Amino acid sequence: MRSRSLALLTALLASAAASPTLAAERLQMQIGGEYIQYFGYADNDAAVGGDFTGFDIKTDATLLFGGDVTLDNGLQVGVEVGLDAQSSGDDQIDGSYVWLEHGLGRLEIGSADSAAVLMHYAAPDVGLGINDSDLADWIANPSGGDADSAFQSTYLYLGDDKATKISYFTPRFEGFQLGASYVPEFERDDNTQPAGDIYRNGFALGANFVRSFGEVDVALAAGFVRAERPDGSPASVDNAEGYSVGGNIGYAGFTVGASYADTKGNGSGGTDAGVSFDGRGYDVGVAYAFEAFEVSLSYYNGKVADSTTDAGDSTHETVMLSGNYEAGPGVNLLASVFRSRFEADTGIENQGWAAIAGVALTF
Repeated sequence: MRSRSLALLTALLASAAASPTLAAERLQMQIGGEYIQYFGYADNDAAVGGDFTGFDIKTDATLLFGGDVTLDNGLQVGVEVGLDAQSSGDDQIDGSYVWLEHGLGRLEIGSADSAAVLMHYAAPDVGLGINDSDLADWIANPSGGDADSAFQSTYLYLGDDKATKISYFTPRFEGFQLGASYVPEFERDDNTQPAGDIYRNGFALGANFVRSFGEVDVALAAGFVRAERPDGSPASVDNAEGYSVGGNIGYAGFTVGASYADTKGNGSGGTDAGVSFDGRGYDVGVAYAFEAFEVSLSYYNGKVADSTTDAGDSTHETVMLSGNYEAGPGVNLLASVFRSRFEADTGIENQGWAAIAGVALTF
């Protein structure tokens, strides 16, 4: 995996070197991104740390700094850095990578999502989002399950979303595209040398098919991720592994979609033998677009082994109704009403509902 990607990188750089004339303009950085301001009401039955019921205001925003340049030989070179406008702790940078693209395909090098994640399709939702979203910011989750397992997401992160990696994507041909990523080590997003003490030698594979047949739009995807267990880890620690499938079908303004994922591994990059990612999750939904409006109804169901010392699984169910109105270019008004139920493998349970609205600005 790694040798093929490096070979392609060498070919692309050689292509650039073959033409001594660079583009007339130097790469110029621009600012873009998305800023969503939410406000709403949540009713929790038995939230961890207190039974919170009431109004709240939350922010979900990322600023993107990026730019690209096309050399005279046709090679495109670009960079992108994401900055969270609001984050917890020191986790402020939301990915940073360089990309190169030519007729041979596209390379991404740095901290970015893997090919299995980027090429995935899940059930449509036009509001807060039901898959890999911020549900637990409104309805408290008393379990240890999160979006690193299929408990709350069919996107195959497994703890590598911040890890540096190299990814290659083929050109799309007759609707088909393939992608592959190599991850030296999970979790770390700095220049520390790999030490073998967390998941390592990971790879991800992604494939999708996107095509229109008359008035019917079809998008299908499949992904796979695997990484080796840390050196010296106990026998109870598994290799990280997961697979996903998903798809959307659109016709006459309607989009129907679903996805499924199965995950395996342990928490904290394979260093926490007491937390298991073994589980599965699926979502299904339908959306309808008319003029400047969109509405959607979606459902998520997930479970994960969670604590290895407790019998049973932690479970999660959410049903969500969402709406979206495009008030103008780059300005959308969002709304979601949803009910979630979380139950930890310890037996602790919380369920509740929330009604939220938001203003989304893209620029």
